[in-house]
Amino acid sequence: MRASHIRFLQRRLAALGHDPGPADGTRGPRSDAAIRTALASLPPLPKGWQVWPPRRRAIACLQALARRDGMDPGPIDGLWGPQTDYAVTALLILHQTGQRPDWRDLRPAPPALWPTEREVTATFGPHGQPGGFTPPMVKVPSPWPFRIAWNLAETRAFLWAHEATAASVTRILHRIHLHYGAERLRDLRLDIFSGDYAPRRMRGSESRWSMHAWGLAYDFDDTENRLHWGADRARLARPDYLPFWEIWESEGWTSLGRARNRDWMHVQAPRLD
Repeated sequence: MRASHIRFLQRRLAALGHDPGPADGTRGPRSDAAIRTALASLPPLPKGWQVWPPRRRAIACLQALARRDGMDPGPIDGLWGPQTDYAVTALLILHQTGQRPDWRDLRPAPPALWPTEREVTATFGPHGQPGGFTPPMVKVPSPWPFRIAWNLAETRAFLWAHEATAASVTRILHRIHLHYGAERLRDLRLDIFSGDYAPRRMRGSESRWSMHAWGLAYDFDDTENRLHWGADRARLARPDYLPFWEIWESEGWTSLGRARNRDWMHVQAPRLD
């Protein structure tokens, strides 16, 4: 259970007429008392829930709210497992967007889903050509606005994704937003977009095409994560960004920074050869 879950729970408790205090993502005595009061009105609960520790009661409250809104968290037992994680994620997305996500769309893809770079054409078809062929692309809405790296006054509300990766990118963006929140994303410069689909060759190569040419890669904040910088200089190598990379990796995507300690701006679906 993350701070974003607690903030959501605090907002929902306030909307239900309880008094959890400010929605600051930190459980305190007021939040714990509001959770206890709310649970008494959100049956069914197993016997003995009153003596559970406060964190377990908070999880149980999220489970009960998810079940009330049609998400299945499994048993309301105050224990955080994969089913509770998916149900609470779906609940937060429902309240953010007004749309009920498909349960199946929230499940992470197997880490070995994507092919290697050598197998990309066989799997995804031909790459894009400047002024010519474009792969099947989908506009994936972003839960937070991106600023364009080369003009920070310009914003964009989506990422281009190859149609085969669009569902994965959708899940990833929602999970990143749920973890950090829009304000923290901006503070960390994770809202700075430096590139998605671009029909071009790899930098420094005359023959190999970039994964961007298939719409299978993304760059973030290139000004503070230069191509040849290692972890000693790249911003995205700092500890605050570990959850960002772990969310991508949970869907089988590869960070060049974490794999090869260079090009920390870059993440791609295909595995490295």
